[in-house]
Amino acid sequence: MYKIAFFGYSYSGKTTLFRKITGKTDDTYDPLKPNVGIGRFRDGVLDRIAEISGAKKVVYPEFEFFDFKGVPAAIGFSDDYLKHLFETEIIVCIVKNFDGESEPEKEAGSLLMELIFYDTERIENLLSRADSAYKGLSQQQVKVLEAGLKLLTEEKLLNSLDEQDKKLLKGIDLLTIKPVFMYVNGTTKKPFTLPLPYITQEIETLDEELFYNSIIQALSLITFYTIKGDIAKGWLVPESFTAKQAAGKVHQDIEKGFIRAATLHFKDYIEIKDWHKAKTSGLLKFLGPNSNIADKDIVEFYFH
Repeated sequence: MYKIAFFGYSYSGKTTLFRKITGKTDDTYDPLKPNVGIGRFRDGVLDRIAEISGAKKVVYPEFEFFDFKGVPAAIGFSDDYLKHLFETEIIVCIVKNFDGESEPEKEAGSLLMELIFYDTERIENLLSRADSAYKGLSQQQVKVLEAGLKLLTEEKLLNSLDEQDKKLLKGIDLLTIKPVFMYVNGTTKKPFTLPLPYITQEIETLDEELFYNSIIQALSLITFYTIKGDIAKGWLVPESFTAKQAAGKVHQDIEKGFIRAATLHFKDYIEIKDWHKAKTSGLLKFLGPNSNIADKDIVEFYFH
């Protein structure tokens, strides 16, 4: 289950969004401990597939949301606070824009600088503590950390490093190496520009499907579907996953005994309305273990 951090200053609407998404209304009173809840992506595509297939049960993809306590912008976040963000896969910055005093561009920039300052200090400490041979770090890691430090001084995030460099930094606690996304709460002031992908919505009229799809895109995930018996289910996997790896998301035994995967894009399924007919008509696409499933494919795995 993918873990999403809600990060923002006090009175940004962060907790209201958390409650809207998860339905959870109780709170935690530890200033360093986030409130945690589950949100279900009620995917309209999956609903349509279930309707056509006659599935009696629909299982939606789920996310785990972490609502981190807000602090006043004038105070800022402590290192002990920010360390809790390491538990999550993506940081969603909540920026207010619902009244005349809102400054969404300034607030967004300030939140990003909180993350950038943390990573800058972290890298500087890592490099300064290392001896002349950079004990504990490989030469490649040192080179990437130095390149990352240059990015941070330019107020750019570490997630702009290439994938190979990011792999070299795996295991080193850094925040901006994660995907970072902006949620602008409200539409009072516009137009404005933000340095990262963002969506603008009033929380009270939240379009959850848009919200989830934006998060899925920011995490570089794809959705695929399975229909087994009377259960239609949605799955989320990284877009880089092979068919065999995606099978492991369903069950480890399917991945171990993987033979092939039969796929049909949901648009074709909606048009033909019958999996067996699609199969006998030659419309199914068969994938080997190293092929990639496409976003919004319906998949049937063959395994021994």
